[in-house]
Amino acid sequence: MSVSDGFAKFLSDIEPSSSTVSEISSAQKSLRDYLSSHEEYSDRYQSSYLSGSYAKHTAIRPAKDDGNRDVDIVVETDHSTDDSPADALEELRSALADASKYSTARVQTHSVGIQLSKLDIDVVPLAKEDESWYIGDAETGEWSQTNPKGHKEWSTEVNEEHDGKYKPVVKILKWWRREHCPEGSRWPKGITLEKMVADSFPEETGPYGDLVASVFRSMHDHCSDDLASGVVPFVDDPSLPGNDLAASYSIEDFREFDDELVSAIALLDESGSTNEVWRKILGERFPVGSSKAELSLPASVFLPTQHALAVSWRERLPYVVKAKGFGIQVYAEVETKDGKRFTIRSNDRTIPKDCTVVYHALRSPSLRNCSIRWQIVNTGTEAISANCKRGEIAAPNESNGSRRETTAYTGRHYVQCFAIRKEVCVARSKEFFINVS
Repeated sequence: MSVSDGFAKFLSDIEPSSSTVSEISSAQKSLRDYLSSHEEYSDRYQSSYLSGSYAKHTAIRPAKDDGNRDVDIVVETDHSTDDSPADALEELRSALADASKYSTARVQTHSVGIQLSKLDIDVVPLAKEDESWYIGDAETGEWSQTNPKGHKEWSTEVNEEHDGKYKPVVKILKWWRREHCPEGSRWPKGITLEKMVADSFPEETGPYGDLVASVFRSMHDHCSDDLASGVVPFVDDPSLPGNDLAASYSIEDFREFDDELVSAIALLDESGSTNEVWRKILGERFPVGSSKAELSLPASVFLPTQHALAVSWRERLPYVVKAKGFGIQVYAEVETKDGKRFTIRSNDRTIPKDCTVVYHALRSPSLRNCSIRWQIVNTGTEAISANCKRGEIAAPNESNGSRRETTAYTGRHYVQCFAIRKEVCVARSKEFFINVS
């Protein structure tokens, strides 16, 4: 099974089951209907809606040893911020406890919690001040501005901007977090993690493996300087600009989170994007597949990797290099002479001559204003005999910084992408190898 097929199966496998979704839909509707028609609370009630990951369609299926599914319901009330948050929560708890099926209702810091069969429901009452909604804290007695509807709308917009691939990548990152976050640690989750993924999402979309690798790299870049300075990274609330979603996280937890990002990036850099590598990163639910091995073809045609990298005609980069690691992820789209199209990764299967290849650079939003440059290097006896070794630095010739080439000669060729700002190379990709037979 290919890596692309592996991600398709993995995403299908980590989706909440249809029975879980149906159960949650029924339970939340029943509870909302109950509150809206309650003999006393209906006077307080204005409207309600499902919130959180199930509302945004970013939920993942529970692990085998997980307990109940977490469900969030928001209730807009006629409370004002002059009212006591503790009183507002107790009033809601009392109304819910009037029904025997909600007898487990208990006041929590910001919500009333209810335990049902296989479901843990948090019901959050909001108070209104002017045109804004506020969430109460029973412990401090304070109300804080909130906008859960805005989070849902924002999530939908970001997903549409990225061809429907943002939410699947969020699910993959949530699963990765679950696989690696130690018990007792508190790594970014929920809307905080979702916003971090959005802030790190490349402008151009591509295969899921490349997107996730690009998000890993960009997240680490965003975090590393702050963490080195002893500061928790600021994660701006998309619905309430200036509100720090990461304010409640400790620097120790963020450092653990970033260390695991570094481990994933190092594994991908060392071993490439294979099913086995992704199983180490995402766990055993990721499908097994054949791993890529060095091509066992004549070195006169397919130079070993290290020999190909050391050819004398590869030009020196005419920029000051300040790139840390590999901040750009490259993948390629191939179209054969007879019209077949497919995507390949570095050092993938051989492709025939006379193909059109478009190389794409996935990069973090912070690099969007940089100039993109590509280095194209030919190796192998056929290219040498035709006096077409190549090793030059070239500008993009497609939109979004992409580079279009054709496969004219057999051999192991490669490209590398660079992001340039004021004559300084601030980010680069690894060499991307293409094998032409």
